Amino acid sequence: MKKSLLPLLTLLLVIMFTSGNVLAAQRWRIAGIAPVDHASTRILKAAADEINEKTNNKFKLKVYPASQLGDYTLVLNEVAQGAIELADISITPQLDKRLGIVYMPGLAPTYDDIDRVYAKGSHFYDLYETILAEHNVKLLGLDVQGFAGVGMVKEPKSPKDIDVSKDAMIRVPPIETWKIVAEALNYKTVTIQWGDLYPAMQTGVCDGWIAGTPSWNYIAFKDLLNYYIPYNTTVDSTAYIMSMDKWNELTPEEQEIFQTAFTHAAAASRENARNEDAGYIEKMEEGGIEIIRLTDEDTRLIARKVKEKVWPDLTRMLGQEVMDKLDKDLQ
Repeated sequence: MKKSLLPLLTLLLVIMFTSGNVLAAQRWRIAGIAPVDHASTRILKAAADEINEKTNNKFKLKVYPASQLGDYTLVLNEVAQGAIELADISITPQLDKRLGIVYMPGLAPTYDDIDRVYAKGSHFYDLYETILAEHNVKLLGLDVQGFAGVGMVKEPKSPKDIDVSKDAMIRVPPIETWKIVAEALNYKTVTIQWGDLYPAMQTGVCDGWIAGTPSWNYIAFKDLLNYYIPYNTTVDSTAYIMSMDKWNELTPEEQEIFQTAFTHAAAASRENARNEDAGYIEKMEEGGIEIIRLTDEDTRLIARKVKEKVWPDLTRMLGQEVMDKLDKDLQ
C-alpha cells in the first residue's frame, strides 16, 4: 500500500512545485527610484493598478519604490536580462553612450517643448526607443520630473555667472552628459551613486548636487540643503522600461494595455512637473533654503552659453548623425 502511494505523492509534489513557479512568474515587479511619497511613485502605482485591473490581476504588478530592488545602474541591466520585469529609473549610458541624449541641455527649453519632445512621436523619442530596443529594453514612456537645478550645502561663488569658477564640488550621476553640463556651469564634479549622496553631502565629500528637480531636492534633502539654483538648462526624467523578452511574451491585447497605462503615466508626469516645480521651490524657501533666483534673461543667457560649450563635446561623443536627428526637434 505504501509503495503504491509513492508515485501519487511524487506527482502531487511536482504539480505543487510547478504551480508555485507559474504563480511566482506572474508576480511582476516594477522597480522605482523615487521616494515613497514622491509624485512619480504615485503615478507609477496608478499605472500598475490600471494594468492589474484591465488584465484581471494576471501579472500581480507591484511597485517597489525608493530603490528597494537595487541601484538604478544595476536595475537597468536586470531589466535588459529579464530578471526584473519593469522599472521607472534613470537610464545611464553604460549600455550605450547614445543613451545620454535624454539629459542633453537645450533639448526642451520650456514646458511646452517638454510636452512635444518627451512624448512619443518626436525625433528624440523615436531615437531613444530604438537605442534601448537594441539592448533588449522596451521603452514605454518617459517620466518627466521637471527642470533640474543645483542644490547646495554651501553657497557657490557668483552662481549666476557661469564664466566664474564656483569653487565648489558637486555630485553628478554616472552619466557623462551630466558631467559635461555641470562643468559647463563651472563647477568641479565628482561621481557618486545615488544611494551614497546624502552621507556624501552630510560629511562634506561634495558641496551639492546636480540632476534633481525642486521636488527631489525638497523631499530627499530638505534638511541638508541651504541653497538651490534653478538653472533649468536640462530636463530631468526617468524612463518607464520593460524587458523586451517579457514584452514579447504578452498578447497584442496585453501589449496595448501596458502601453496605454504608461502613456497615461507619462502624460501625468509632464502635467505634474509643470505644476510642481514652482510649488516645491516655494516649499524650499518656506523651509529656510535660499533660492538664488534667475531672471528670464539670466536663464536664456546661461542656456545659450551651456549649449555652446556642451554641444560640440556631445557631437564628438555621440556622433553627428545623432545630433542631426535631435536638431530636428529644436524650434
